[in-house]
Amino acid sequence: MPNSVPPRTSNALHRFVVGLDGEGHWIARDEQGQTGGVFTDRNSVIRFATMESDHQAGAVKFAPASARLSLFN
Repeated sequence: MPNSVPPRTSNALHRFVVGLDGEGHWIARDEQGQTGGVFTDRNSVIRFATMESDHQAGAVKFAPASARLSLFN
């Protein structure tokens, strides 16, 4: 069908890394550097990353506990 919208592929999916920064804030950052945010609690960061990735399985991963995330690197 020439007018149909192509299905979203896994290559187009934002894959998020979530974890804590050095001050205890929860960070969500997509691996392509297009979007992210700072959150006060774990549930909020997971909800944001899940919604932004269209609820695709495996699209959200946690950073190791020893890592400290930042939106800027």
